[in-house]
Amino acid sequence: MAIAQRREPLETIGLAGLVLLAPAAVIYLAFKAGGYFPSAPGVVAIVFVQALVLRTLLAERPFEGYSRALALPLGALTLLAAWALSSALWAHATARVLDAYDRLLLYVLALALFGALRYTRARMSWLMRALLAGMGAICVIGLISRVLPHTWPTTSNFFANRLNYPLTYWNAEGMVAAMALILGFHLTADPKEHWSVRALSAMLLPALGATLLLTFSRGSLGVAAVGFVAYCLLTRLHTLPTALLATVPPTAVAMKSAWDATALASVKATGPLAISQGRHVAIVVGLCMLAAGVLRLALVPVDRQIARLGPVKHPPRQKVRVGIGLAVAVLALVFALALGAGGAAHKEYSKFVNGTNEAKVTQTRERLSDPANNGRLPLWTAALDIYRAHKLKGSGAGTYQQYYPQVREHALYVTDAHSLYLQSLAELGLVGGVLMVLVVGGILVGLALRIRGPDRGIYAALFAVVLAWALHQILDWDWQMPAVTLPVFILAGLALARPRDGKAGMRGLPAGRAVVALGWLLVAVAPLLVSTSYARLQHAGRELQRGECAPARREALSSLSLGAERPQAYAIVGVCDLQQGFAPAAVTAMAKTVVYEPQSWEDWYLLAIAQAAAGKSPLAAARRAIALNPVEPLMHTTYHRLSHGGPRQWEALAPALRRQALLSGKFSIMNL
Repeated sequence: MAIAQRREPLETIGLAGLVLLAPAAVIYLAFKAGGYFPSAPGVVAIVFVQALVLRTLLAERPFEGYSRALALPLGALTLLAAWALSSALWAHATARVLDAYDRLLLYVLALALFGALRYTRARMSWLMRALLAGMGAICVIGLISRVLPHTWPTTSNFFANRLNYPLTYWNAEGMVAAMALILGFHLTADPKEHWSVRALSAMLLPALGATLLLTFSRGSLGVAAVGFVAYCLLTRLHTLPTALLATVPPTAVAMKSAWDATALASVKATGPLAISQGRHVAIVVGLCMLAAGVLRLALVPVDRQIARLGPVKHPPRQKVRVGIGLAVAVLALVFALALGAGGAAHKEYSKFVNGTNEAKVTQTRERLSDPANNGRLPLWTAALDIYRAHKLKGSGAGTYQQYYPQVREHALYVTDAHSLYLQSLAELGLVGGVLMVLVVGGILVGLALRIRGPDRGIYAALFAVVLAWALHQILDWDWQMPAVTLPVFILAGLALARPRDGKAGMRGLPAGRAVVALGWLLVAVAPLLVSTSYARLQHAGRELQRGECAPARREALSSLSLGAERPQAYAIVGVCDLQQGFAPAAVTAMAKTVVYEPQSWEDWYLLAIAQAAAGKSPLAAARRAIALNPVEPLMHTTYHRLSHGGPRQWEALAPALRRQALLSGKFSIMNL
């Protein structure tokens, strides 16, 4: 009894810490370019490992939440991480594999950490509130940076025609807003939430809607609508009509205001006209937020009256509800077909397949009605081509960027396939593709099976959020943006955990507490090395961009001292050697890059330049670069120039070729 009393305060503190950790991690990742680069996910993974160590050592039942519903996605995700790490054996790109594994490990840790808790409605509610607060803060700050740029100033790279601050990618920003919209609407509709939570959630929705609109992300808007409709159809909350009445009109007005502010959707987003329109949008959004909160409070008594109605107190049987739903769906389908929906859908599909660019769009907002695929079909085709060449094992985790130039049709610089499922097939083969489907499908099925009982609204909201996220994975690379994907695994972990139903949870451990805690610490070694080495590599890249070779070389060598085989570090050293006139040393450094990543056209091209500077024949290395990137004009032009000269001509050409390469924007050492 005394032990239980001593543990109770620790348990409360631990739960509060985890609830706060979730939004803190998401906010940190959002302001670190969405967590795209390996250093930020590694830091969060280390923090999650520390939380697991503390829980292992201090909690009475550290893993009491582990359940059968959690076993499938957690087991599949763990196997996927192990498979990704093992791909280093055949990928010949160890650094890329470790970077991809670092991100996967973060998702495993999130699912394991929050799945270790017992599910209760109170815990889930607090976690949803905390994540909504964190994601809402990201969106509101992003909105302020656009409508009131002098209040929250940002750097020039955020002055694009689509809102992308702080994640640096508008579609990812849109997905954060879309997921927050669904969570916020649930919290304002849930009658079991405190009135203050319902009012504050309602107030947040207009700002989220304006943020989503200013990203002009077609995919995010589409999946937000799908998730919102799914939630409304799956939940049986009697407060749904009043929640819609309180939030939809103000949110629509806020989005219309953002829609009309065309100057905010331009490269002159900080010009006089944009500032004037931004102030107007800020005022309208603020008034809409106030109106939504007041309406939500005013309609709370109406919710009590609705709860007393007969159909609410005694709803029809399930067969009747299903029958009515099917009848309505059939009537809606017939009505849509009668209005020509079939022909319109075929026409839009044809535009999606055949329209690959947005050249006809004169204003950014017009892209929302343009169904063009925006160049995604060639990326998907390339992913399938890579998969066909490596069907079972894949090309290796994180290697799509390497293999894409070999199979692409156009000279576009891309790093991801813009589809989680196709990129998983390309990089991890059939094994990885199946495991990824088990992860996503396992979470969706597990949540769907729990949409019943008193917590139906919560699980309907969680299912809607994950459904929106899973659908968007078909079109984009949210997986590579942990600020978008991490909330899914955090919410799914607790949602699929064993409920506190009176049955005993998992009590024992597979070994002593100290041994298990030591195991968690060993898991943290990889993200520690990856995050630290990449952070130093990033510093080296920034110094190289500034033309400061001494610190760039020092940071690059420092990143290598941690045991990470990063060819970009050797490339930076080699480029600095070339700039300082040490051509033989540059050849030595560049030769190491092609050893660590023999499938990288960049490394072979830089090796050719180094050899030319040293008076050695660069033709073999240049031919290898062309073979790995056959449609890049830069390759063919360079080879033509080098093939008509000798050692003196090569030495004379090398400085210009080096400068041209670094200024082209196509080399990863300039985009770290």
